[in-house]
Amino acid sequence: MDYAIKSAGEVSIVEMNQSAWVIGIDTGGTFTDLAAVNVATGTKHVTKVPSTPGNPAEGILGALRTFSLECGAHLGQITFLAHGTTVATNAVLEGRGARAGLLINRGFHAIYEMRAGTRPGQVDLVDPRYQKPRSLIPLSLTRGVSGRVAYDGAIIEPLDEDDVRQAVESLREEGVESIAVVCLFSFMNPSQEERIGAIIREAYPGCRVSLSSQVLPVIREYPRLSTTALDAYVGPVVERYFQDLQLRARREGLNTQQFYVMQSNGGLMRIVLAVHYPNETLLSGPAAGVVFGTRLGEQTGDENLVTLDMGGTSTDMSVIRRGGFSLTREGKIAGQEIGTPMIEIETLGAGGGAIAWIAKDGLMKVGPQSAGAAPGPACYGKGGQEPTVTDANVALGYLDAGRFLGGRMQGSAELAREALARVGRGLGLDAIETAIGVNRIVNTHIAGGLRLTLTDKGCDPSRFTLVAFGGSGPVHAWRVAEDVGIPRIIIPPHPGIGCAIGLLQTDVIHVYMQSYLVDLGTALLGEINERFVSLEKRAYEDASVEGFPREDVRLVRQLDLRYPHQSYELSVDCPLHELTEEDRALIRAAFDAQHEQVYGISGPDEKVEVVNVRVRSVVPQRHTTAMQTEKQPDAGEGGPRGRRMAYFEALGGFAEAMVYDRALLSPGNRVPGPAIVEQLDSTTVIGPAWLGRVDTFGNIIIEKKSGEGA
Repeated sequence: MDYAIKSAGEVSIVEMNQSAWVIGIDTGGTFTDLAAVNVATGTKHVTKVPSTPGNPAEGILGALRTFSLECGAHLGQITFLAHGTTVATNAVLEGRGARAGLLINRGFHAIYEMRAGTRPGQVDLVDPRYQKPRSLIPLSLTRGVSGRVAYDGAIIEPLDEDDVRQAVESLREEGVESIAVVCLFSFMNPSQEERIGAIIREAYPGCRVSLSSQVLPVIREYPRLSTTALDAYVGPVVERYFQDLQLRARREGLNTQQFYVMQSNGGLMRIVLAVHYPNETLLSGPAAGVVFGTRLGEQTGDENLVTLDMGGTSTDMSVIRRGGFSLTREGKIAGQEIGTPMIEIETLGAGGGAIAWIAKDGLMKVGPQSAGAAPGPACYGKGGQEPTVTDANVALGYLDAGRFLGGRMQGSAELAREALARVGRGLGLDAIETAIGVNRIVNTHIAGGLRLTLTDKGCDPSRFTLVAFGGSGPVHAWRVAEDVGIPRIIIPPHPGIGCAIGLLQTDVIHVYMQSYLVDLGTALLGEINERFVSLEKRAYEDASVEGFPREDVRLVRQLDLRYPHQSYELSVDCPLHELTEEDRALIRAAFDAQHEQVYGISGPDEKVEVVNVRVRSVVPQRHTTAMQTEKQPDAGEGGPRGRRMAYFEALGGFAEAMVYDRALLSPGNRVPGPAIVEQLDSTTVIGPAWLGRVDTFGNIIIEKKSGEGA
């Protein structure tokens, strides 16, 4: 079949075959990244285009159009598309969520406003201008209604439906477009919440409803309330975005039903289901990066890793131990607590676009404000006036301003130096001195965050490998690793699109939970089994919505257990059959062993409590290894293509560094520092004391030099 494709400003007819493509697209603050694999031929393709913060959908469509032109493929040939999004996150960070209301038990208006007694911590304690994060739903849009459920699920006060209707009408007059409903102990008995939801839909058609018994049916009132408020706040924004993206993509020719969105828990879900679970996408993009790092560790044999994903606006870090990442239900976004399961990720406002500025104390700071994609760093030549980390890297010789995006984007080193000089003038610094300061500040900031991330988990940095990706990660990795004491760095073949690749290495995953507080030793196993069956029914229903047959769904049953009076739980796997007395003893022993392994202590003589019943649903995707690099033959010498002066403090200032083209390197090649390796999606800097070598998968492994003539 022939398709008309615009190329180089004109329309040409290109003969195209009908081979299928699978694609992962990650939207960042500066660039939108695309990774694609041709299922028939195994051909791999990557590309980057500038992001469009005002409308992220345009950046995604732009990436798809670029892919179409570069590969001579029509969007109708795409059979699988996975998308990592920051729409929900940005709505919270920028305060652009929906106008939402809250219905809660009468007399409990102030729970959300009190924020569970949240107090400032760490650096906030010494900030005289500290302000507690604002509530996403103000007290003026909170309404109390009569009706109560007891701790055991019994109705102790019937729901006053007239009360509910009056509250809904009041919120409607206030112009809310979304309502969160949170009732005490609704996780034990959701009937009152469900009736409130029905009344809202009757009295206010078109209003979005978020029920805590559906969003997060677990104990701990405030996290459940905060998560449901988040769901109501971002829900309409995310829903409009997904609907607009689907509509515009179909108009461009994308007709696949396998259109997925990345979740915070490290799994995919179909976009048709994602509109109902917007809070599940709050860490969508960074989660794909952790999956990517985990898969890379499986390939290289590294079980203990720490990921360093440094993009244009932020740096995300996560610890992978014994080949697996950790999930948490105590996450935060801009001070807002989230109780849904998510990968443990630490985020710093320190990306390549982080702006350098002089604070009121007269000291230079870097970030968290970012130049983003528009106008971007000064060196991009798009009107940016403020100096960024990228400008500093250009001035110090790490980046070639004339070869952004592999030469497709021409920048200006002079504009970078002018911007740096302007901010440094007040401190008596020239452009280069300012660049050195900016680089040192951001490296110290990242190294400090990375060190805390490891030590908080009791990890010895010297036993970990740093996986550096993102557009800026490979530039700073050697310096950060040196400061933290990490001896080994892995730079994957396409570091700048790590999150996009991770999207092609991910399964469809959902987690379903319900609190059920009982003593494990005396609990009625039949009631636990009933709850497992109820959660599994939801899993199969969602799988049906996503178009998966029942036989494709793999279920994992778990119980969240704790010793009495503990404020945390551990998840223990359970058999899929109905639990028996023998299983009770095995589950108890597994919990004691896991507690000993994680915390170094256990209490075999203590009682054990069940807190949550949990079901994990997994639908494996055949694309999970699509972008995994296969072993490559040794293609011989991959010598430097040139040299340039770059700043290395250990060498006393600017020194000559060899410049390599990543595309010309092959397994077995050695790259001694100081060196710079350039490619389309990123640049890797190898410090003077480090030695890089290309492994059989095309990764650059960077380790400290040792011995004579290293």
